[in-house]
Amino acid sequence: MPKISVIIPNYNGKQFLETCLSSLRKQTYIDFEMILVDDASTDESLSFVQTYYPETRIIGLKKNVGFASAVNEGIRQARGQYIALLNNDTETDKNWLMELNQALDNHKDVGFCTSLMINYNNRNLVDCAGIGFSSWGRAYKRGEGEAVEYYQQPSRIFGASAGAAIYRKVLFERIGLFDEDFWAFFEDVDLSFRAQLAGFQCLYVPTAIIYHIGTASHSRKSSKLRYTGYRNKQWVIFKNYPAYYLFKYYFKYGLSEIKTVLTDFKDGFFLSPFIANWLIYKDILKLFRKRMDVQKLRTVSIQYLDSIIDKSHDKLNKRNITISRKGNFKV
Repeated sequence: MPKISVIIPNYNGKQFLETCLSSLRKQTYIDFEMILVDDASTDESLSFVQTYYPETRIIGLKKNVGFASAVNEGIRQARGQYIALLNNDTETDKNWLMELNQALDNHKDVGFCTSLMINYNNRNLVDCAGIGFSSWGRAYKRGEGEAVEYYQQPSRIFGASAGAAIYRKVLFERIGLFDEDFWAFFEDVDLSFRAQLAGFQCLYVPTAIIYHIGTASHSRKSSKLRYTGYRNKQWVIFKNYPAYYLFKYYFKYGLSEIKTVLTDFKDGFFLSPFIANWLIYKDILKLFRKRMDVQKLRTVSIQYLDSIIDKSHDKLNKRNITISRKGNFKV
């Protein structure tokens, strides 16, 4: 039985798979299984992996279900006690898994860890050093576009980008899997928040390095991306904020949302906020039930949550982490 299961979601990503899977073959840590969850690709991804990487276990989905559902299927079938998630458009450092494994082994109070994701084409720049969350209600990529040298210290942070992270399997057993209603945006922010509420801390491991190619710039023009992201961001707040936070940060969050709406209008997406709010209203009872379930998980104090929420004002202008992560999924 492997100790770690590495789950790689894939949708029409054949052009990335050789780099990704070949780098996993070179890992110094070898007690792991590779699971490729193919989200109904129409390219030659499956035949390519079957031919050149036969050691990879393939879960082929019959229809496109989105990132969250695809990853969940991999988690359900994983055999490891640790679950690593990895984007297909990445190259892993040879010590990536060893560093993540040691981090969980050595820090029993940590439930999940996030990697140092470096820009594939400019390896002096950070792509993502985990997820930060500001009091404006914004999730953002820590260190995006900054020098790698500034992010060399391990630290306890808000959350992990699902593009390169590892979780104890018991975490999923306690708080549940990724929320499949999110489809493909903010699901890792939501999971990180739920985990923190339940007492699972997140550790940033700068020695666990991956190089991220990035594929999603074209997706920013998608209307579905806009209203899905807008809706999911509000879901994160409503599901996870303790009642005290709903009052404490309501004004700042409201200003943040006004900025989002104005940006959508400026970019020509006039209907996105209205569609998003209609989707929220349509599922409001279901959302209330989810909120009740999440709040029952909470074991940590408001003081602890305050320690992992960023109070600085400049994070209002940070781009959201999930929009630039999963462009090779159908939007």
